[in-house]
Amino acid sequence: MTSSDRIGPMVLAGSGEYTTGMDLVDEHFSKQVGDRSVLVIATACAPEGDDIMANWEQMGMAHFKRFGIDATPVRIRDQADANIVENAEKIAEAGFIWFSGGRAFYLAQAFENTLAWEALEGANRRGAIVAGSSGGLGVLNINMVDRGADIPQDPTGLGLAAPVRALAHFDRMEARRPEFVQRTVALAEPGQKVVGVDEDTAIVWSEGVWQVMGRQRAVVFESDGQRQIYHHGDQINELPTPARIPASN
Repeated sequence: MTSSDRIGPMVLAGSGEYTTGMDLVDEHFSKQVGDRSVLVIATACAPEGDDIMANWEQMGMAHFKRFGIDATPVRIRDQADANIVENAEKIAEAGFIWFSGGRAFYLAQAFENTLAWEALEGANRRGAIVAGSSGGLGVLNINMVDRGADIPQDPTGLGLAAPVRALAHFDRMEARRPEFVQRTVALAEPGQKVVGVDEDTAIVWSEGVWQVMGRQRAVVFESDGQRQIYHHGDQINELPTPARIPASN
């Protein structure tokens, strides 16, 4: 893999997009954008309707306005929209792309093998920051395959952050759905890593390291279920370098 193939900056957030919980993250990365655009994409909540998408887009624009940035929404509801050339071109030219919450699996399916996905991966490899919170992790998380399933499975993630998979809302999830956490860890293949990310917290890939930003924890799981806990400012050396194989390879 050449230097031009390397994965660029990424934000995997447990929750808190467009709130003060992500101010540290967004202020940090906004300084790196220069004259490139900031995009907000609400595809993950498209099944809830255009009004809900518009609400998330407005929240994103208002959030970045506080930093003096005019963020632009890109309305992608489904694969048809993700294959519109104009949408892909906007993504390709962006410097910071935020995917807000909703249904992670739907987001992955909407972007899979589309012009928008190709543009997103290319932009990231050229240095654009890609951020996802909660369901917005659909383009970042690795696909988790259930080998015991009887029917073909749609993608659960497109793997820009591969081989890492983040569990959003982890502080609530481990209390309410411990069986889901255990199953996700069990499904991880050799070399893959599962990390729980609490609300108002993110793990950030930048300048060759993983780091925690936010008010709560990140919890990294080993294959045997053992866990390591990290807090704001900690580097996470246990997480592997993102190494998605370029689509052209």
